[in-house]
Amino acid sequence: MSVRLAAQVLSRSVGLVMQSYGSEECQETAKFILYMDRFFDCLNGRSASEAAEKKKPDLRPYTHKDDPRFEFFDEFLTYLNEWKASVLTRQGNFTQIEKSKMFLTHQTFKGLVMTIKSFKEVVPFLFDNGVDFVLSNKFCQDPLEAHFGRHRGFDQRSDNPTLHVFGYQENKIRLQRSLAMIITPKGNVEKKKRKNEPVVISTSPLKKRKL
Repeated sequence: MSVRLAAQVLSRSVGLVMQSYGSEECQETAKFILYMDRFFDCLNGRSASEAAEKKKPDLRPYTHKDDPRFEFFDEFLTYLNEWKASVLTRQGNFTQIEKSKMFLTHQTFKGLVMTIKSFKEVVPFLFDNGVDFVLSNKFCQDPLEAHFGRHRGFDQRSDNPTLHVFGYQENKIRLQRSLAMIITPKGNVEKKKRKNEPVVISTSPLKKRKL
């Protein structure tokens, strides 16, 4: 799955269109999409000016422990837990597999819960220790996923590389960067914007060095 494409689907514009023009059966899906869109915004603030530029207040930096976005996190958790409970207690002759298709995957649900609870703990902790503001996107692990994704690509089927192999692969990555190669990591992570600077290769002979 591409996170970038998923974010386009789970966006406010899609949710509002479904609310306005969709049938009654679409309303809960639209509600979920709007929740996810706001959840993404609350955790993707990159700069102090981004909220004003994009006219999305949830992108602004966190500046105090009583930020109303923490209330939204609680509301979102309640929504997810109620959804899960409604599936588990739903009447009817449904198999476990059928019920699992009525809710998020176990990994997705646990990931959302862990992310929200961790973020709600770490931000007040930072404020208590002298931090003036917090940009939520700084907690993003996409660069780490991209980096170690390249290691997985080098290692092919090996799930347990030795220290020597890891060091060799790290040197290969550093060498590629030092040559200014345009490397776009593949996978389900966010791609960094990089200048498209071509690598100039010359076949001209080097000047002979005088001895």
